[in-house]
Amino acid sequence: MTSTSPVGDVRPAALVAAGLAKSFGAVRALRDVSLEFPAGQVTGLLGENGAGKSTLIRLCSGQMQPDSGRLVLDGREVSFGSPLEAIAAGVVVVNQEPLLISELTIADNLFLYDLGERPAYGRAQRGRNVQRARELLARLQMADYLPDPSTICRNLSAASRQMVDIVRALSRQPKVLFLDEPNSSLTHEESERLFAVMGRLRDEGVAVVLVSHRLAEVYSIVDNVIVLRDGAFVAAGPPAEIDQQRAVALMAGERKSKVVSEVVADRTPASRQAEVALELAGLTGEGFTDVSFAVHKGEIVGMAGLVGAGRTEIAEAVIGLRPVNRGRISLGDRPVHIGNPGRAQRLGVAYVAEERRTEVFHAQDVGYNLVVRILSNLGRLGWVSGRRAANQARELAQRFGVKAASTQAPITSLSGGNQQKVLLARALAARPRVLILDEPTRGVDVGTKAEIYATLRALAHDEGLAVWFISSELEEVVELADRVVVVRNGRLTLDAPNTAGPTPIVAAAMGATEGTE
Repeated sequence: MTSTSPVGDVRPAALVAAGLAKSFGAVRALRDVSLEFPAGQVTGLLGENGAGKSTLIRLCSGQMQPDSGRLVLDGREVSFGSPLEAIAAGVVVVNQEPLLISELTIADNLFLYDLGERPAYGRAQRGRNVQRARELLARLQMADYLPDPSTICRNLSAASRQMVDIVRALSRQPKVLFLDEPNSSLTHEESERLFAVMGRLRDEGVAVVLVSHRLAEVYSIVDNVIVLRDGAFVAAGPPAEIDQQRAVALMAGERKSKVVSEVVADRTPASRQAEVALELAGLTGEGFTDVSFAVHKGEIVGMAGLVGAGRTEIAEAVIGLRPVNRGRISLGDRPVHIGNPGRAQRLGVAYVAEERRTEVFHAQDVGYNLVVRILSNLGRLGWVSGRRAANQARELAQRFGVKAASTQAPITSLSGGNQQKVLLARALAARPRVLILDEPTRGVDVGTKAEIYATLRALAHDEGLAVWFISSELEEVVELADRVVVVRNGRLTLDAPNTAGPTPIVAAAMGATEGTE
């Protein structure tokens, strides 16, 4: 870490970010963000997925370097070359996913940073660490939060693993503590304990920064809130000035409200009296509970929600990748047991998964990737007609606008957007009745995104295909969906026509309102 003399033109605070910017290729993840985290206060850092919260934390904690801008810690300009430098300076992060070594004890994980400082880290030191851990937990008034520090971490619950990560961060006596969804694995009682610890840290002068999508809980503890949107600073102030309703509106943005008003004016969605193509009734499985909604013929249903809410798990259960513990799946008016993706395809349900890199056959050409799901239809007695396969591949490439030198070109020679078109064409090659898409435009350029939107609208509104897509981009849901369902903590919190703008979608995803229409 390097430092200079105190910065005179910035009011000393625990941590100040001045003009921070970060881009990843053409994507501007953070745009000239200036804000401060005062000592002795809890600040809520709010924003929807992709707002720039994680990038900001990484820049402040040495995990990434900014393209421009500066950081000021305790009145002195600093530059962190690594997370360890930031930790040594007093800037500590607790991540949503605990960074623990499962084969080590709680004590070893609590003092993991000491490994680099003590090469001769043997059995005697580990024994001393258990006693140090007990003393630490007693000092933090958290002795009853965890099992004995000699316990191996692989035997811990998700909540206990999260608490170990929190205690480890507190052991570094932070000046600035970032908590990124720290209670995502905690029960209400455990969250209350965590908030009590945050209150004590505030009283001790620590700047606590809380990132959480549980708005009600955020507002029960914070002194200030900061709202980011699309990588930019939007607003900051006390909860009395920026209440929950105002925060949701700021996160959604007026620009997106204008987009929906323009799109909705021309939208002609399928009638709720139209034939039901797919219906879920009380569907329950690992990661989701009592999910009920329908997708009608000719309708595009957008499924919104925060990352980790259970949206992908629901889709995977429908196509047979995950077990269903309770509930019913119906195609048309007929209940079905799908069981596996192959049967899903035979029943007329196509699925395009979120991870493009795992869906593409990298060693094969474009043509093979286009027709691989229908090869059995392109021959007789187990023999595939090469001529029919090539003709079908060319037809699909032309229909879906796949830009390639030829269908014999390696799939890896295509751009990400064109690979996504190949996956869409492959799914539709079997002429399904229902199409399920998980993050259908992730990582594609604006032009390709517009082409995919146009294709999906034509397939649904002109040809009667039932389309259900999952997206973490609010603007995409607002622009494309005829109807919106929102998932939060594995449960449906909204099922409504897409006519009211982005605010109720954000509110349902964040837990500001509950219930379905």
